[in-house]
Amino acid sequence: MKKEKISPQKSYKERYDLIRHPQRIRSSEVIEGVFDKVSYYESPDPTLIAAKGIVNGINCIILAQEKPKKGKDSQATGMITAKGYGFALDMLDMAEKKELPVVSFIDTYGGDSRMESELDGQSFLISDCISRFCSVQIPTVSFVIGEGGSGGALALQVADKGFMLENALYSVIAPESCCRIIFHKRLAAGEKLEETLPDALEVLRPGALHLKEIGMIDEILPEPPKGAHTDYPFTINIIKESLVDTLKDWVVTYKSGKQIIRKKTIDKILKERRRKVLNYGEFVDTLDALAKRKIKHKKPDNIKTIDVEREDFHRMFLIKAYLEKEGIDDTEIYECEKEWDVEKNLFRVAGGCGFIPLQQYLDNFYSCPKCGKGAYLSVEDQIEKICDRDTFQEIESDLTIEKLVGSERYNFGKYKASLEKLEGKTFSKEGLVTGTAQINGKQVVLVISDLKFFGGSFGAVFGEKFKRAVDFAVKYRHPFISVCASGGARMNEGPMSLAQMAKMNMALLDLKKEGLLYLSIITGPTTGGAYASYVTQGDIIIGEKGSLVEFAGPRVVTGAGVQVDRDVVLTDSLFNTGKIQHLVHRNELKEILSLYVDVFYDLKFPGARLSKGRIRDFRKPIWSNK
Repeated sequence: MKKEKISPQKSYKERYDLIRHPQRIRSSEVIEGVFDKVSYYESPDPTLIAAKGIVNGINCIILAQEKPKKGKDSQATGMITAKGYGFALDMLDMAEKKELPVVSFIDTYGGDSRMESELDGQSFLISDCISRFCSVQIPTVSFVIGEGGSGGALALQVADKGFMLENALYSVIAPESCCRIIFHKRLAAGEKLEETLPDALEVLRPGALHLKEIGMIDEILPEPPKGAHTDYPFTINIIKESLVDTLKDWVVTYKSGKQIIRKKTIDKILKERRRKVLNYGEFVDTLDALAKRKIKHKKPDNIKTIDVEREDFHRMFLIKAYLEKEGIDDTEIYECEKEWDVEKNLFRVAGGCGFIPLQQYLDNFYSCPKCGKGAYLSVEDQIEKICDRDTFQEIESDLTIEKLVGSERYNFGKYKASLEKLEGKTFSKEGLVTGTAQINGKQVVLVISDLKFFGGSFGAVFGEKFKRAVDFAVKYRHPFISVCASGGARMNEGPMSLAQMAKMNMALLDLKKEGLLYLSIITGPTTGGAYASYVTQGDIIIGEKGSLVEFAGPRVVTGAGVQVDRDVVLTDSLFNTGKIQHLVHRNELKEILSLYVDVFYDLKFPGARLSKGRIRDFRKPIWSNK
């Protein structure tokens, strides 16, 4: 069948209405129409379809996201759980072992944000899926047929050949969640969420043409003029034709029926896959020279100190009784209070420890020595906390969005004005600071997200700086350390920011391939795409006690009607459930890092690593050989 030309582009809102149409074609219906002899695996998650099917005589492994549909008996929710992503990893292992191509169908609101998936390691598993699709040694094809919802979609979408139906949308965040974050004042004033949707979609720019410009997809497939729901056979045939044409280039089928992937195909597609993903955002300049930066330290100006003698008599009496009971003689006191208010954007999870000596608070880098709750640290504070004095040298201090090829797609309007407003007010010119430093005299490469710059969120420049820092570590064979406090992908850059999750994970595969050590530090807040990508790929992951860490931020989760459990969304829970290796107070961090950096330099490390994942998979018992 000859492919028809793409119809004139509809508005984002028109396309949104089409992908949310109750009769929009679902993945299960595409699978049944495209493949012969489909046999299904027992998926632990109804939203994840896992199957084996034949198309044009070629056996394939199928992974698909399923949305619910009115009138169709299904328990699918449109949001894959942690168990589903874990099963997808197992399916990729099986496909690689059997040398079968993998075909994935993307249609999801996003990853499941309920507390059950949070406890099961949702972010870890999404990150693992992204890395596995980046490295799996078999051909992969993906089709975005409806909605590509954030990291939950990206987990199954990174592929050697990507297709997208013309009315499909691929967004860094669900449009409704974007409304709750960006237009919360309009909503508070009484405007309905539906009325803000067109503006949110213009911010997100989730269309297929944009995805193709970035390189996240290769081809746009036409739909019937009034949408895919009006002509299922047309939609199925256009997908099947594209899949058959793609697979013919990779697989040889003999007269006997035996199939093999063409010789040298794997090496070729792996190199091209790596090149494509690392170029999600191309820049015009080369690596900058090291530049020594003068670190300016400034004590936080919001420390809530208490002068007991100046309190009213009743409160003074109670405080003194408490201090006497705790054996505290200090006169300068700090009060560790509870803070958890979604409406006011206060998400410091721990707290409520009462009165503590101010000096203990200061010695622990402005955080409570009991629960860990404290002030958000500046980049300067992070450098002082970790590095030997006066050893930090910055890399890529001048890399900005102006140097991005095609930057005019992003650097305009309110976003450009916001970037200009930040100029000179933050440590660096972007949300990630990269450089070299010493820890106990040993050289390391260090990357630190800056909360003062768009909440530590990442976009094209952040991802490129991260990649170049990895390249520097590989070149000079230094251990690599990341310190994260981030709100996740930056909505202002739309899918380009989402693509950086794959770009950063792909860069880390280069680091691990060379046998280098990656230490990842989680500080508060760490949420969204940062948590579901590079943060959770650490060989050793260290959490600062009491830090907020969540797949989706509290405002997004509660806005979607999900109750947030404070005890789940913090680093203490990650440690208690075996997902991270260390839980430390801020003043203990350098000692832990020193241990691993010393081990790296003192022991002979292999030139290459067999495993590119974390040192231990939390899904499997320590004693398991599987």
